Amino acid sequence: MVVEKGYKQTEIGIIPEDWKIKNIEQSCSIKARIGWQGLTKSEYQKLGNYILITGTDFINGTINWNTCSFVSKERFEQDKNIQIKNGDILITKDGTIGKIAFLDKIPKAGTLNSGVFVIRSFKDDINQTFLAYIFKSKYFEEFLNKLTAGSTINHLYQKNFIYFNFPLPDYKEQTAIASVLSDIDKYILSLERLIAKKKAIKQGAMQNLLTGKIRLKGFKGEWVEKKLGEVGDVKMCKRIFKEQTANSGDIPFFKIGTFGGEPDAFISKEVYDDFLVKYNFPKKGDVLFSAAGTIGRTIVYDGNPAYYQDSNIVWIDNDEKIVLNVYLAHYFKVIKWATADGGIVSRLYNEYIRTTQIPIPLLPEQTAIATILSDMDTEIEALQSKLQKAKLAKQGVMQQLLTGKIRLVNTSLQSKKLSENRIIPIAAHIVGGHIVKELYGSKGWGRTKLQKSMHLVGYCCQLDFGNEYIRNIAGPDDQALMNYIDSKFKQYRHVRIEVKHDGRGGKHYNYIPTSMIAEIEQAFNSYPIETQDTINNLLNKIKKMDLARAEIVSTLYAVWNNRIIKRQSINDDLLLRDFYNWSEHKSDFSQDLVLRGLNYMRRGNIIPTGWGKYIDKK
Repeated sequence: MVVEKGYKQTEIGIIPEDWKIKNIEQSCSIKARIGWQGLTKSEYQKLGNYILITGTDFINGTINWNTCSFVSKERFEQDKNIQIKNGDILITKDGTIGKIAFLDKIPKAGTLNSGVFVIRSFKDDINQTFLAYIFKSKYFEEFLNKLTAGSTINHLYQKNFIYFNFPLPDYKEQTAIASVLSDIDKYILSLERLIAKKKAIKQGAMQNLLTGKIRLKGFKGEWVEKKLGEVGDVKMCKRIFKEQTANSGDIPFFKIGTFGGEPDAFISKEVYDDFLVKYNFPKKGDVLFSAAGTIGRTIVYDGNPAYYQDSNIVWIDNDEKIVLNVYLAHYFKVIKWATADGGIVSRLYNEYIRTTQIPIPLLPEQTAIATILSDMDTEIEALQSKLQKAKLAKQGVMQQLLTGKIRLVNTSLQSKKLSENRIIPIAAHIVGGHIVKELYGSKGWGRTKLQKSMHLVGYCCQLDFGNEYIRNIAGPDDQALMNYIDSKFKQYRHVRIEVKHDGRGGKHYNYIPTSMIAEIEQAFNSYPIETQDTINNLLNKIKKMDLARAEIVSTLYAVWNNRIIKRQSINDDLLLRDFYNWSEHKSDFSQDLVLRGLNYMRRGNIIPTGWGKYIDKK
C-alpha cells in the first residue's frame, strides 16, 4: 500500500506522521475506577441524594438520569475515585459491553455500580471530549470486535481494556477536533428537540381538530357520527407463509413491526399476482392500518407493489363520498380503540372495526383539516431528513478527523506557506467545495468568481476563514486562502482544477466538482439549518451574476464594510469614491453600472454589518 506523504502506516491504520499511538494504560487512569461491587439489592434505592449509575442507564451517548437508582451517603463517600464528575467517560463492562456515556452536565452527586468503568485523563495532554469521541469511533468498535471475535464474551476486563490503542494528535488539534464534533452534536440535538416539539404540536392539533374541539375559521354545522363499515369496506390481508418469502425478490413483504418502513423480506411476483386475483389487494390511496401488535399504525398506500403480514394489516376501501382517505388516515392516529368496558384491545377484528363510530365533518372541512395536518407531517419529515443527513455527515466527519485525513490545524508543510500565526479552518474547505458544487457552470466561473464568492459568503454569513484579505485589482484578495483550498481539493479529489492558457501569458482556472464532492456535502449538511439557508440564498444571487457583477459587488461590500468598521459616513457618493480609489482597474466600470450593483445589493439584502477585519491596501 502506498502511504501518502505526511502520513504513516501503524497497527491501527494510516495516521499523520506527527500523531502518536497511545493506549489507556499510557494515557488515562482507570486504576480503582470500577464501580461498586457486591452492592446488595436493598442498597439500590428508588429515591435519594446520591445517584447510582448502572449499565442499563446508558442511552444515546449519555445517561438517562430518570432511570438511575440511588445509594446512601455512606456508600457514596466510601470511594471518591468513582464519584462522577463533569467530563467523565463511562463505559459498560458487563452485559452489552462497550456502551459509552460522556458526562457534561451532572444533575447531582453520584457513583457507579460494578458494571461500569470511568475513564479520566491524568495527564494534561489529553482532551476528555476528544477522548470520548475516540471511544465512539471505529477504533474502539474494531478493538471490541477483535476482543469478542468467535466468543460469547459479555465482560470487558480491565486487563484487556487498558491496551486499547488509539491515535493521539497534539492537544491543540484534539481540542479543534472535539470542538467541531461537539458543534455537530449540538446541531443534531437541536434538530431532535425541534422534531419532538413539532410532533407534540401536531399531536395537540390532531386531538383538537379531528374531534371538533377546535373548529377552523369559516366552518360551521354539526358533524355526523358514522360507523367505519358505512364509510368503506373493511378488508384484511390474507395469510402468507414463511416459505413463500425470501431475502431478495420482486415484491417487498412487511411484518407489523416494520409497517411503513423497510421490508422484512420479499415474495415473488407470481405469489403477489395470485393474491391480487384472489383477495383484491388495496389500491393506491387506500388507508392501511395495523390491527395487531402496535395497533393503529397508519399509512396511505402509495400503490407500489407490496404485501403485508397476514391478519395484521386492515384497509378501508373507500370511495371518498363520505370521508377523504387522507382525513381518515390522520384520524386513525388519534382514535382510541377500546373494549366496551374500557379495556385494552389486543387485536382489531373486522366486525369490531366496522361497528366503530367516528365523527365526520363535511368534505370541505375535512380537506382543510387534512391539509393542515399533512403540512405539519411534511415539515416534520423535512426535519427528520435533515437529522438523518446530519447524523450521516457526523459519521463521515468523524472518520475524516479522527484518522487525520482532514487536518484542522496547520502542519509544518502548511506553515511554510502561511504566516506563523495564520490558521485556516476546515470551514474554508467545506464551504469552498459547496460553492464549487453550486456555482459550477455559472457565468464567469473560475478562480476569481470563487474567491469573490468566498469573500461574500464569509463576511455576509460571518464565517471566519482566517480572513487576511488585501486590496487587489479584482477586489478583496487572499491568495493564501485560495492556495489552501486548491491544495485540499487536490488532496481529497473533491474538485478537479483545470488550467488553460489564454495565449497572452494568462491562465484560467476552472473548478469542476467530482463524485467525491458528496463528502463535502455531508459535512456542509451538518451545519445549522439557518447557516445553510443563509449561504444558499446568497449563492443563488451570486449564481446569476457574471464575473464583472461579482467583482463589483464584492468590492462595494468591502468598501462599505470598511466604513462601518471605521465608523465613517456612508452615502452613495462616498461608496463610489472608495470603489474607484480601490485600484486603477475599477475605472473600467461605468458609474451607472456600479450604482446598479449598489442598488442590487440593497434589494438583495447583501448589506454589510461591520463584521470581520478591515481590508487595507496591498
